[in-house]
Amino acid sequence: MASEDSCGELLVRLSDMGAVMKAVKRDLPFAGSRAGLALLVALSRCGEVRMGELAEMFEVDQSVISRHVADLQERGWVERIPNPRDGRSWYVRLAPDGRQVTEELLDHVRHLLADTLGDWTDEEIAELAGLLARLRTSFDARRAHTIHASRTAQTVKGH
Repeated sequence: MASEDSCGELLVRLSDMGAVMKAVKRDLPFAGSRAGLALLVALSRCGEVRMGELAEMFEVDQSVISRHVADLQERGWVERIPNPRDGRSWYVRLAPDGRQVTEELLDHVRHLLADTLGDWTDEEIAELAGLLARLRTSFDARRAHTIHASRTAQTVKGH
């Protein structure tokens, strides 16, 4: 079981990651917003995604996602497609130009990381990547549990 002391050290290291991510983003040749960049990367990983799912993924209101998607759409980087099963919702996917921009940016970041982590082994990088993925999964599970508990409490309260 995790101790509060070890989690205190983890908190320090996670705050250090903010500086690492800023350094990576600062080095990117990207004309759009940083939020737009995150959306492009998410779409490249997930493919076609409903607007509501994007809002959940980034834990923001759907109006925030709509603004970012509109900006990316104006740039010709994403396309909005009506949901054939529900005319009130939309899917978003990368447009061909968006796919090219995203691939170029990801290539740039991979090169930057490989150059910066030149003294790391592939095994160390894989271990860190696995631990970061596990951390995200733990937070996603906690969030899902919290949402479920909240809905259950509301249902019980409503009866």
